[in-house]
Amino acid sequence: MNYKIRVYDLHTNKETIMVDKIFETKDAAESAIENHKLQNPEKYEYVKIPVKS
Repeated sequence: MNYKIRVYDLHTNKETIMVDKIFETKDAAESAIENHKLQNPEKYEYVKIPVKS
């Protein structure tokens, strides 16, 4: 299954960053989330969304 990442601001709960890339595995999406968390700790909430290919 493919996954897309949505990024929300913790204070407003609005989607703040549009990630257009579609990840082929859940692990790839989780890895990308971890990389984003390192750049912006405790600023955003990250959600993996399954998408149809």
